Amino acid sequence: MSTVLINTTGQSRFLDGTEIADFGTGDSVFRKMGIEFTDTDKKPVLVPTRKVIDVVNDFSWYAGPKATEQALNRIPCCFITEREQLLSSLISGGIYYLNAGATGLNNLAQSDFVQSLLGKAQEGGNVQSFGSAVTDTIAGVTNAINSLAGTEIDRKLLSMHNLKSLDGIYYTRPTGFHYRFPLYESPQGELSRGFDSDPSGQVGKLAGEFIKGITELGETIGKGANFAQPGVYIEKPKYFQGVGGRTETVEFPLSNTVRRGAQSPIQQNFELLWLLAFQNRPYRTSFARTPPPKIYTVQVPGHFSMPYAYIDDMSVEFVGTVRKAKVYIPSGNGEGALSFKQIKTDVPEAYNVKLSFRSLIGEYANTMVSDAFSSNIDGDANKVTIGK
Repeated sequence: MSTVLINTTGQSRFLDGTEIADFGTGDSVFRKMGIEFTDTDKKPVLVPTRKVIDVVNDFSWYAGPKATEQALNRIPCCFITEREQLLSSLISGGIYYLNAGATGLNNLAQSDFVQSLLGKAQEGGNVQSFGSAVTDTIAGVTNAINSLAGTEIDRKLLSMHNLKSLDGIYYTRPTGFHYRFPLYESPQGELSRGFDSDPSGQVGKLAGEFIKGITELGETIGKGANFAQPGVYIEKPKYFQGVGGRTETVEFPLSNTVRRGAQSPIQQNFELLWLLAFQNRPYRTSFARTPPPKIYTVQVPGHFSMPYAYIDDMSVEFVGTVRKAKVYIPSGNGEGALSFKQIKTDVPEAYNVKLSFRSLIGEYANTMVSDAFSSNIDGDANKVTIGK
């Protein structure tokens, strides 16, 4: 016997080194140029053994005899796709803002108003030629930034959520790990932060202070003129403060004493928890480099869909009698492929697993009218269909 969820027969391997910027290509321009960091501790990249780690169908999480696949597919569930960042948020954030700025300038240069001004000011074609050169240059910059601002997979993900305007905010790729968890509690839902009398959240600190100064001056004059009257009060306008982030918790039990299929529930359950814990800890590779934990796309059809989220909290409660048991986990010395080793650990009758996912972007209404709002199981449990 060996690991059952993680491929430890040659596919999961330690990386040779870290590229100066990881664009997700095995033979990138940086590697060809020899611009690559040598890691003191080489990072392992895990590969799954199956398309979807389907807790709903393949794990022991409910009492009674095994239900049919058709019955289990009617259970409320949560679809999760694991992703890894390919570019620092500091760099991708800069590209994101530059891309937005270049796009805005290009739209301005192409506007009827600017084109009309150029046409009126044209003398001998020089101004018009200059205007065309400017717009061509801006378009070129925009296209160049767009080629870096996110993989095609990221663009499709944001487009699926009707959030094309966030193109390039994160630069990621799927790791190959997909999960389907049963949903015990209904999603909580979360609205935006709403409105407040402080304008800084809408127009920035500098402009906000200026507006507040004008407001206070007007309030002083108004109250001073009416100081002798009872009930002096001035109604202030409220300003939109932005969109709040969403946090959702997925909770389910895992039984170690009920066997649903060919795999040992003890091995299957422990390996799932080991995998989630491992992927959500940073892995130190050198004195100055510690790649971050994985991030996730989290979807509950008809309730919410978070394009980018991270596990804010993970807890595992032991339920029932605890005994020693043998399990297999991935293992390696930092070179080549990972193998597996057997360890002896404490195993309860059941685990109660709780995962809290926190969104990395705001909770926008865009998603509610998008295809991402209606993901579903299509046919067999290994296929998730978007938009049906």
